[in-house]
Parts: sequence; C-alpha cells; structure tokens
Amino acid sequence: MGYLYGVMVTGLNFTKALAGLPVVPVKQGNHHITLLYIGDRKPSGGVGDKLRRVVEGFQCFRVELGQPLLLPSLVKPRVLAIEINDHGLLARLRALIINALRDSGVNIADRYLGDFKPHLTVAYVRVKVDPQYLITLLSYVDLSTLPVRAIPVDRVSLVRAWGDNYTELVTYRLSCS
Repeated sequence: MGYLYGVMVTGLNFTKALAGLPVVPVKQGNHHITLLYIGDRKPSGGVGDKLRRVVEGFQCFRVELGQPLLLPSLVKPRVLAIEINDHGLLARLRALIINALRDSGVNIADRYLGDFKPHLTVAYVRVKVDPQYLITLLSYVDLSTLPVRAIPVDRVSLVRAWGDNYTELVTYRLSCS
C-alpha cells in the first residue's frame, strides 16, 4: 500500500486499443497520472489546508498524450504506459505540492523526488513476455484507436494505492474559469 498525489482520469477503456497485446488493461476508474509518490504513510496535520490553497490557485490545463512506453525499463517491463507530452505545467504543479508538503513537515524520501516522467498507465505486462516481441507489437498499435488524446487537469487527489486499485481520499480542485 502507498499514497500518492495525482490526477485521476475517469471514463477510459483501453481494451479495444490493446486487443492482441500480452497485457492486462488497468481497470476502469484506476487510470491516473502520478505527480508524486509519498510512501506508505498518509500525510496528516494541516497539510490539507495548505495544499488546498496552493492547488486552488493553479489554473486548469490540458496535457497531450504521446507515444506508448514500457516501464520501468525496456528490458524488464512491468507496465505499458502512454507518455505525457509537454509536461511543464505538471512539473510546476508537482513542485508546488512538494513545497507545500515540506512546509507542513511531511518527509518525502529522496528516492521519490527523482526524474519526473509523467505517464498514464494503461496496462500491466504479463510476466513471461519477451520484451522485444512486445516492442514489435507496440509498433503496430494504432494510436488513433485510443479513447482520448488529451486529458484535462482540473483537480489533484491524494490517492491510496492498494495493489491495482486506486482510491481517491481527498480531492483539491484547480481554478477553472
């Protein structure tokens, strides 16, 4: 189990786009973009009020989906994801969240603060799949069959991850005008 701050993305179904691939699609309602994984402890204290002020002052925006990618590496892929193009605003929002958490005394391990590579996880790779075979199959994926090409970012949630289930615990709305 762990906790993260992220953008939950609802209403997606990648089953048709992933047909024929040796992967297990993420269950509907569990798609998300992770902004910051914070570990096994739920933040407490006055962090919620501070985050609400920071997030509510941030303007809503959209992110464009890019190419499929295998994570954590091409050699030992565990998930099939879709990269997020031009993620400057996501990085800024993430930085504001990190600062608000630190100001509230929340300890974030350095290992969670590394490179920020935002992505939308769409499937889990089956255990005994040859990565080269999977890469070859991905080259045939028709991106036009994806259910969405852009994702609106209008809220950030504290999410509890338990296995392959993600539950929103608290949601902070961005400023949409």
